[in-house]
Amino acid sequence: MTEQQLTKADILAKRLQNRINREQDGEGTGADTSAGQGRAEPTSPAQLEKRPEKRVKFQAYVLESVQNEARAIVYWTNNREGGHASLTGLAEAALQREIERMREQFNNGQPFPPMPEGRSLPTRPPIG
Repeated sequence: MTEQQLTKADILAKRLQNRINREQDGEGTGADTSAGQGRAEPTSPAQLEKRPEKRVKFQAYVLESVQNEARAIVYWTNNREGGHASLTGLAEAALQREIERMREQFNNGQPFPPMPEGRSLPTRPPIG
């Protein structure tokens, strides 16, 4: 074996040992923060319930002034109580508040049903 192959094997062995140690310590099997580390699958119903929801890319067109203000808000509040550490956090919180408002207004507070199969939203940016 070459030195490079041994190094890869050592890295994989270390990752496996870390995963085993986390499971024994009762920390579950969440994703390791090491680069290139995959996510282990939960092994119990309790771990399935605690598994964080996957984040997905969400793209939308907003006014430049809205984007600028949002970026400034994150910059000035990221280390303060009630602030947001990222644009993602700010956008997700704002969307969640609006989703809850619209559930109340249009659907008796209940989640909306999923979109029908094969349907999609318009992808063109707004005019103007």
